[in-house]
Order: sequence, then C-alpha cells, then structure tokens
Amino acid sequence: MNERIKRIVRLFLAADCVILLIYASVNYCIPFLNSLVHPVRYIKTDEEVLHVTSLSIDQGEASEHPVALVRGTKVQLLDTSGEQAEVEFNGEKLTVPASHLAKTLEECVDTPYVYPRRLINLFDEKDGKLTTESASKGEQLEVVNVSTNDLDPTTGIVKWYEITKNDKRYWVPGAWVETNEKRALRNYGTNVSYTTDWNEYYGKDHSKDAYIDQIDYKPMIKPAYDDNVMPETVNAYHVSMENFISNQQELLALKDHTSINALVVEFKTDDGIVCYESSVPEKYLKNPSAAISPQITIEQLEKDFERFEKAGYYMIARISVFRDPVFASQNPKEAYSNADGSPAIVNGVAWPSPFSRKAWLYNVDLALEITPFVNEVQFDYIRFSEYSTKMSGDLGLDFHNTYDESRAAAIQGFLMYAHTKLEEQHVYVGANLFAWPVVMRDDQDIGQFLPAMANAADVISPMPYLDHFQYTGQTPQETIYSFSSLVRTQLDALEEPAKYRTWIQGYSLDPDSVRQEIEGIHQAGYDGYMVWAGNGDMEILRYIEPGLQ
Repeated sequence: MNERIKRIVRLFLAADCVILLIYASVNYCIPFLNSLVHPVRYIKTDEEVLHVTSLSIDQGEASEHPVALVRGTKVQLLDTSGEQAEVEFNGEKLTVPASHLAKTLEECVDTPYVYPRRLINLFDEKDGKLTTESASKGEQLEVVNVSTNDLDPTTGIVKWYEITKNDKRYWVPGAWVETNEKRALRNYGTNVSYTTDWNEYYGKDHSKDAYIDQIDYKPMIKPAYDDNVMPETVNAYHVSMENFISNQQELLALKDHTSINALVVEFKTDDGIVCYESSVPEKYLKNPSAAISPQITIEQLEKDFERFEKAGYYMIARISVFRDPVFASQNPKEAYSNADGSPAIVNGVAWPSPFSRKAWLYNVDLALEITPFVNEVQFDYIRFSEYSTKMSGDLGLDFHNTYDESRAAAIQGFLMYAHTKLEEQHVYVGANLFAWPVVMRDDQDIGQFLPAMANAADVISPMPYLDHFQYTGQTPQETIYSFSSLVRTQLDALEEPAKYRTWIQGYSLDPDSVRQEIEGIHQAGYDGYMVWAGNGDMEILRYIEPGLQ
C-alpha cells in the first residue's frame, strides 16, 4: 500500500472516530439533557396503588380510562402547576397530585408508623417466625427500618417493616398493615353477610365482632408463580402415604384414561402422625418418635413427587392441623384443657387449640420442610372440634385464648401466617372446611367462616359429601350444583377470593353418581374437584374410574 492510500485510509478512520464521538455525545447528552428538563420521579402513596385517569383523543372524541400506578413506579415529570403535576408513563401523559411524587425510591417506602388491620403476632426477624408478642387492630407501631428491596414493583406492597414495641425490635409483613390508622380501622367486609344465630349463646353483637370486626377482608392478591404454575383445572384424588408409595404405577396411569391430573397425598394424618422421616417434631415434642411413622425418607419422597410432576401431575400435600392428639398430649398448655390442666378428650382424642401459636408454628414448619417438591400444601382440620362448641356445654374447658380472639379470627390468623411463609417458597395454600358453615353462613362455632378463610387462602375446599345431605331428596348433580351456587354468593362478596375447588364423595357411590357430582360443579360454572374415598384404596378408585372421564 503506497503512502497516498495510507493517508486516505487514515483520513477515513479519523472521520469515523469523529462521527462515533459525535454519535456517543448525542446519545449521552440527549438523555442527560432530557433528565434535566424532565426529571425522574417516583409514585409515593400511602396505599399500594395510586389510581389516576388518562385522557386521550380517539377519532376526534375525548375518552378516559383508568391507570393504576403502584407505589414506587418511575415516571418522568413534564410540568408542575400548583398542586397538580403532569407526568409521562409508558408513553401516556397523566395528571397526578404533586404530593404523590418523590425524588427518590427511599421516600416511597419511608413511613414513621404502621397499623395492623387485625390482631397480629410480630415476627422475631425478617422472614422469621411468629413471637408471642402481638399488636392489636389499629395499634400504632413505630417503624425503625424499611428497605427499598422489600418493595414489590408489581403490587406496590412493602414486604417487611422493622418495628419497635416495648423497647424490642420485631418485623411485620407489609401485607398485614397500613401506613394510615384510618385505613387500618376501615371495614373492608361491607359486602360480607352472616347469620347471627350464635348471638343466642355468646350475647348481642357476637357475630359481627367474630366475623367482621376481628377479620381482615382487605383484598389479598392471590399469587401465580412462574416456577410453580397451578393448572387452570385441578382434578385430584386423595391417597394415604401408604397407598401413594405402593401404587405409583397405577396412579401414574390415571392421567391417561381419566380426568385426574393431581394427587392429594397424606403427609400428616388425623392422628397426628407424620408419614415420612421428618426433623420438625424434634423441635416441638418431648417424644418426637411418637409422631413419626417413617414410611419413606424425605429424599425418596422428593424423587417420587418430581417423577409425578414430570408426568404432568399437580402434587398436593395434606396436613391435618388441629386434630393432633400427639401434639396435644405432649403440649397440654397448647391444647384444650380440663380444670386440672390435663388435655381434655373431645370426640375421642386430645386436640391442640387453634389459639395456640406453637401449634401454628409446628404445622407451618412441617409445610416448609416439604415445599422444595410440592406444588400446594392443603391444611385440613383447621378448626375447633365439632363437640367443643358453646352449645355442646364445654364451659369447663380452657382453650387458652391468650389474645381474646374469636374462633374465626384464630383460623384466619393461622392461614395468614401459613400463606406468608409458603408464599416465600412459591407454594400455594389450600384450606379444607366443613359444608355446614357454608350452608348456615356462619362459623358453626368451629371457626370456619368461608369469607374469612377464602380471603387468606389460595384455594378453598369445602366438603359437601352427599351422605351429609341425605335428606335433601336431590340427585348428586342437584346437590353439588346447589351447594356450589351457594358458595359463589359468598365468594362474590370478596374482591380477591380463593379459588373454589370442592371435595366430592368417592366412597359408597357408583360411577354414575360420581359423574353427576362433577356435572353439578360444571353446571354451577366451576371447574376442578377432589375425590375423597378415605385412604384412597385402589379398589374404590377402579370402581369409580368410569365416572371420572
């Protein structure tokens, strides 16, 4: 290459450098200048979402549509005029109150106090466990620390606040509190209806206090986990752990010739027996071996569950909570007690009290132990015994109601705690309940009030077994349709209700009756069911299979 060509090449290279410098300068300067002219601001609001209206022109006509700006949303400030400001968000020009704009994200989460919407227990640390320290509805709690990392950009909820009470530091979930006392005391359950029959036993206004005043009805957003997708329709069959272990090939084949695409497997029985090699009872029981029937190691259980999940099954773990004579007998101060302090025998067994926070911790820790490989934890017997009601004449029993809460509030409180912990692990929370509280529109004095439970759980599963309604004179389809329609009227009172997935009777029925039950669900506009046939013996399953098509 001669010198002339070399000079030409150098000139071109130099020109390219100049162009690149100009291009880089423009690309840097324009955003920089734009940030000076239209600085970034963040949406600051006491609530999770600021609702504004966008005005647009469509074919010459003005139209409005709502825009939801969650706490911490980044916008560009276009203009400020008095108390109003014009901002740009996602290409739209919006008018927002200037007081709702912050210069930093830290300002969006900074708050001096939080106020619980109902009685809550405080956590020992962030993502930790409940303590015995509590805070009442509307109580002012001083915030000492909050992080922008705990601000959920999709919901605007601050996940955790560090607070102080009685010169000690605790943590509270942001989903349980408000930054404004007025909102904490607000009645979010104005559409919830209930009967007042139990006023006869407990006195005037008992029902309103039990079902409304002590319950949190603020809509609790139901999660949808990308790494744990709940099928749109879940059709499940319940089996004991023994049947699950012994009949895996037959259970795996169910999906190919029936509508079953899920299993409910027994992890803790109604007798308080943990069906696998668990380390949790060691923390809560003096004699943990009494609670463990090691039918399988947790490592093998994980492999088996993963095998079913890969085959397309949605896997649910059932845990019996407050029917647990093992826990009750070894923790008498946490159980229904006689006058002498000994565990009371009710309906043939000793029962943990649903007021017991230790019982809450025990069962949620069992759930947490298995979250690495289950899709959903289903809590059963989340109630007081049906023979422990005021009407049953149980006045001599001590239920250790430390916090003076209603039975319905205790059951919702347990579900809220369970949901807070399992949500961290991306596992759904299911809750079983009797059918009669739904029919009677109260808690039947066992704590199971459908709207309260459905506001806290992801899935709500009543048990309208046909032999419970033997005097209705209706067909299986009519019975389940009528019941499911009744459920709908109660769930419609909530903005964010749990998914309805009812149990149906699989025992003592022919295949056609089972099919009719499922058709009753569909007739009511619902999908999904779970079949209860005791331990889920294969003989019963084979017999009713034609009804599960």
